[in-house]
Amino acid sequence: MVDYLLYAVFAVIAIFIIATVLGSFFSVRTQRAAVIERFGKFNRVAEPGLNFKLPFVEAKNEVSLVTFQLEGSIETKTKDNVFVQLPVKVQYRIIDTPQSIKDAYYKLANPKSQIESYLYNILLGHIPETTLDDVFLNQPAIAQRATVELSAEMKDFGYEIVEVLITDIIPNEGVKTAMNRINEQTRLAVANQAQGDAEYILKVRQAQADAEVKRLEGVGVAQERSAIAQGWEEAITRVKQGTNLDDVGASFLLLFTNWTDMLRVVGGSDNSTMVFMPAGPEGLQNFQATMTNALLSARANIKSS
Repeated sequence: MVDYLLYAVFAVIAIFIIATVLGSFFSVRTQRAAVIERFGKFNRVAEPGLNFKLPFVEAKNEVSLVTFQLEGSIETKTKDNVFVQLPVKVQYRIIDTPQSIKDAYYKLANPKSQIESYLYNILLGHIPETTLDDVFLNQPAIAQRATVELSAEMKDFGYEIVEVLITDIIPNEGVKTAMNRINEQTRLAVANQAQGDAEYILKVRQAQADAEVKRLEGVGVAQERSAIAQGWEEAITRVKQGTNLDDVGASFLLLFTNWTDMLRVVGGSDNSTMVFMPAGPEGLQNFQATMTNALLSARANIKSS
């Protein structure tokens, strides 16, 4: 009976020793670290991989070294007295050095709250000095400035600020409506100006084209009349050479020939209408006198010019 009790005691002791030894070894995953405390006091930082700690003397507390993201929103007033909402995101992580891991574990109980407070304080120090238009134009520069200043503040706590992102700028709804109206009116004014310029250019070009058309028409008419006058002059000269008629007689002969040709063409046309022409001697004489006077007047004007 005593032997069985001894065996049981030895077995318990052996199991305890084995469990204690095995429990003294532990592993730390990648992108993590373990803070080792000895009797509640910081001793060292265990890196990823297999590690050993003294049983019953040392304890481990793991921390993550991955990048976290904090999201929030801040309301502030710009230099031109416009209230805006700034949705922000902060990407941060613990600096992978033993001292920084120690500072991050012991110095801050709530890192998110601390980062939020510093960031809001930084933005509230810059945005009120900037107009709304400049906030929109310099959004990346403001975010970069906040990243640099927040990194300097959080470095003493073992944290690295990867980036501060200002994802949007949301002004008051009334201000947004007014800005849209101003933009609309500005674009409308530019469009009206462009349309007016186009219409002006079109009218100028049209006037230039009309003037050119009229000039060419005048040149054509002048050339046509010059050709007619030259033709009449040559015809009269040839009639005078072939006959003993003077200028008036030769002109009358040509006019009479054209007059009879006209009657023949009008009478033989399918689309001809009724035309009243002088048929008697008096009518023909009146026609001759009128056309002769007109021809002589035109000839006199050409010679005088």
